Amino acid sequence: MTKFDDIVGGDDLSREEEARLRRVHDLLMQAGPPPDLPPALERPPTEPKDAEIVQFPLLPRRRWAIAVVAAAALALLAFAGGYFIGHGKPTAFKTERVVPMHGGNALALLRVGKKDGAGNWPMQLEVNNLPRHPKPQYYELWLTRKGKPVAACGSFRVNQRTTTVRLSVPYDFSNFDGWVVTSQGANDHAPGPVVMRT
Repeated sequence: MTKFDDIVGGDDLSREEEARLRRVHDLLMQAGPPPDLPPALERPPTEPKDAEIVQFPLLPRRRWAIAVVAAAALALLAFAGGYFIGHGKPTAFKTERVVPMHGGNALALLRVGKKDGAGNWPMQLEVNNLPRHPKPQYYELWLTRKGKPVAACGSFRVNQRTTTVRLSVPYDFSNFDGWVVTSQGANDHAPGPVVMRT
């Protein structure tokens, strides 16, 4: 065991410094010497001769933060772009043919667009002077056969003098002879009373 006075001269130390060093020395003496190094750790590990070293291109640590911030910014831009596209002005409707409708004081124009690749016909219905229904009542556009509504094309409500709605149907129009608008109650599954027709 090594004595404190043999290690530290003590002549040029203040009392506080000597007391502090003496406490540290006493603690080290109580802890004892460190354990011997195991023989397995005396030599560094060797690489297997036939092993192929594969390195993965990972970003350095400081660049991970930049990558996370960039990903968050892209997600925010995608969300904002979707929001503005969805809440922006509607795009112009390309009309292939126009079908006039009437009923009482109400008039309507049904614009039919070009059939898309999936076989859907986009439509835009502009209705004027159709009475406003209290909720949960609504209106329904139907295709007719022999003047009777047989194929539903979409539901809508009116909230002002002119209402415009976009609809889409997959039907082959050659199987029908016209369109009607019906007034529907909350639990109606069958066509209600006809209020407009072509």
